[in-house]
Amino acid sequence: MKKIRFLIGRIFGMNYRQLFDTVKKVHKVSGKNSIVLFFDIIYCGFKYQAGYIDYLNARMDKLNNDERRDVITRGVNNQYVVKYNDFDYIHFFLNKVDFNKKFSKYLGRDWLLIKNKDQRDEFRKFIEGKTDFILKPIDGTHGDGVAKLPAEMTSFDSNIDKIPYLAEERIIQVKEMSALNPSSVNTIRAITFLKEGTVTLLAAYLRIGRDGIVDNFCNGGMLTPIDLNTGTLIYPAVDGENIAYDIHPITKKSIIGFKIPQWEEVKAMAIEAAHIVPQVRYVGWDIAISEKGPCLIEGNEYPGHVFYVFAEHHPDGKGCRHIFESVMD
Repeated sequence: MKKIRFLIGRIFGMNYRQLFDTVKKVHKVSGKNSIVLFFDIIYCGFKYQAGYIDYLNARMDKLNNDERRDVITRGVNNQYVVKYNDFDYIHFFLNKVDFNKKFSKYLGRDWLLIKNKDQRDEFRKFIEGKTDFILKPIDGTHGDGVAKLPAEMTSFDSNIDKIPYLAEERIIQVKEMSALNPSSVNTIRAITFLKEGTVTLLAAYLRIGRDGIVDNFCNGGMLTPIDLNTGTLIYPAVDGENIAYDIHPITKKSIIGFKIPQWEEVKAMAIEAAHIVPQVRYVGWDIAISEKGPCLIEGNEYPGHVFYVFAEHHPDGKGCRHIFESVMD
């Protein structure tokens, strides 16, 4: 019944213009008949709960039935979230204030909640010794509304209309990560699953910024999987236009072969954090590597399934579903 409700919701909520645009894109790269592709996309939506963007990113036009079944589509990911995450506890992840309080041990940075105009003295103390700070909405996603501002009282006055908001100390990433891309903090998305008191790191990805303040995929960033054993990048990074990069287009640094610094510490932090709210078992953790060591940016009770699907990261046609479900119930 949940699957049927999800599919009905997808049908009525579908952006049909984007659907037809996707058909054109797949036709262009595959050469296959557009009418055949249209009906195949619809079929995959019902059979594998794949959105049309899933179909494009995973190049499901090239996959056989077993390979298609192994793709963690939007619908499959939604099933994981509903099954394993208690919605009475997801406020710890949706609300940044609740998150910062609950996971304060792992933040590695100062922060201040600005919720009224009378906090000028608190803000003045917060910015003391800083050259800038990060402003965040308390419930934003995808990096929306995040800004880097000068650590001056004028910043407080000019952002009164945004109250409530979080003021956070800016993270200074280690030189290795900055060399890859200095415009933003390049964060790791670590996917964990908690079962019977044991946490498994299912997958991890590096998000790489590209001439923007945030590295989010929805805001111009790129992503690529991390080898869990070595912390090395072995595939090109892919952007929102499905363009793959072996070398960063701006810094010209090699992406393939790049090794994540302090990788064991990053894994340990994700695994330890996953025990804090055991009612939410399937989480995507965003971790930066600062000059002070790994620091937790946020946790996502709805890990973005877009990380799992790109065909460039699955040259053998095998997806992630068999890996995830070998650990899950």
